[in-house]
Amino acid sequence: MVRLLIILYFASASMMSIAGQQSTPQWMKESPTLGQPNAAFEIPLTVIATKLYVEVELGGVSRRFVFDTGSPSMIDKQLVQELGLTVIDTNRGTDAHGTVVETDIVQADIKIGGVDIRKVPMMAADFSKSIVTKAFVGDGVIGSDLLPLGAWQIDLQNSVLRFNTELKRLPHVRGAKKMKLHQYGYPYMPIFDISFAKRAQSKAMLDTGSPTLFSISDRDFDGAQKAGGLGQVISGFGTPGSSLGGQAPNTQLTLVKLEKLAIDKLKLGQVVADKRNLSPSLIGARILEHYIVTFQAREEKAYFKQFLKGNYSNPTFGFTLAFGQDITIGSVWENSPAYAAGMTVGKKVTSINGVAVEMTEPGLQHALNAMGKTAIEVTWEGGSARLEKVSLISME
Repeated sequence: MVRLLIILYFASASMMSIAGQQSTPQWMKESPTLGQPNAAFEIPLTVIATKLYVEVELGGVSRRFVFDTGSPSMIDKQLVQELGLTVIDTNRGTDAHGTVVETDIVQADIKIGGVDIRKVPMMAADFSKSIVTKAFVGDGVIGSDLLPLGAWQIDLQNSVLRFNTELKRLPHVRGAKKMKLHQYGYPYMPIFDISFAKRAQSKAMLDTGSPTLFSISDRDFDGAQKAGGLGQVISGFGTPGSSLGGQAPNTQLTLVKLEKLAIDKLKLGQVVADKRNLSPSLIGARILEHYIVTFQAREEKAYFKQFLKGNYSNPTFGFTLAFGQDITIGSVWENSPAYAAGMTVGKKVTSINGVAVEMTEPGLQHALNAMGKTAIEVTWEGGSARLEKVSLISME
């Protein structure tokens, strides 16, 4: 997609959507609570291929969780058994690609940055059955259902996640662009007004689990096209990604230049976006490479403080990786360096930057880290090439 899409879309939009229920269950009414008033923390954020990782204490042990605003909180079923957590409900929802997934629901007490958070509802899924899921999700997900607890700030300029019950105690709010944050109830995913042209307005979710800068839904694509808000379009072929329900089937893919994208009052201008079949459109993790974002969910406000200017052309090698029994070519964009080198979807990748590719956690992380560079050497069944990232769509 917009980046060198490492095919891993655990979420949401990202990880899971929650199936509608006729009556509100008790665990949803209770909501998570803080163990102390005036709580605050600042903890390191580790970024691997746009995924945000934080340390969470659970059962007295520090564990690695993904911080994902496009998903409810989740936990590995192995941890549920290890900690003796009680299943209080079940959910039947959909993953990022619309696949139906059933999960158990548990409540857990966790600690982040020394702050106790009690009765956190978590969807329990079997991450451990897949080395890919375990490698990239870790032990679980800290999701959007915790946003109402206070003000949360994602600061990739300094690689930290901040939380405070008082917004005024956080840095980078003064001088930031204040915007309306829509809330539609559990799991409190952050929704913003967006526009593509004067007569093309919609809403999008800020999903830190999505590796792109922006993904436009089919519906919004049609609306923006009718309003004259689209520019150059490029096609590709392959899988749009993997999620909790498995890898999505191969299909035609689309990259498009949005001529005048705006998030509420924030005018981004020209942005290269990928097209997704499902609604809503997504503001992805790459926005965090330019803005420090602060959520104040209870007051339905958010703040964007720019720290890095630049265009949003999203250079790419022109291919993505897919992770199954082997690491393979997941998708290829037309007229890209990968396309010119003869890459085809489904071919097994045998080495990256001179290192043999292995379906192990270190092997997967090596592949993802390599894809984050500006140049890469790849060997696959039937070919090899040294590729450099280029912008497939011209920006004015």
